Amino acid sequence: MSERGKGKRLYLTLPNGIYEALERWAESEENKPASLGAFIIEREVREALESGKIPQGNKNSTSAPTDLKAFLTQLACGELPTNGQLVILAHDLGVPTEVLMELRDRVRQSNGNKEGRIDET
Repeated sequence: MSERGKGKRLYLTLPNGIYEALERWAESEENKPASLGAFIIEREVREALESGKIPQGNKNSTSAPTDLKAFLTQLACGELPTNGQLVILAHDLGVPTEVLMELRDRVRQSNGNKEGRIDET
């Protein structure tokens, strides 16, 4: 993954029961708790921004340098964007996040199938 896709790191402490539930949720989606947690926080912050709960600041501070061209390039190179990157791109494009996640997951499945496939050309 390129340096562009990385954000700031945040360390959190969760109650044991909440963390265990997050672990189960992440496992059910074949994800990591930290990735799912970042996705949930990002989604909630974006909703708070859109609803006006959080005052608008510098637009560049909340938008990631993700765009459709970068997303497609990542997929073409076999790099799979994070949930957070997909949320940002979906918001910017005005499409449901699930659409981009489905596309990413299809590429993931396709990459997994290539390992056992024989080239017929």
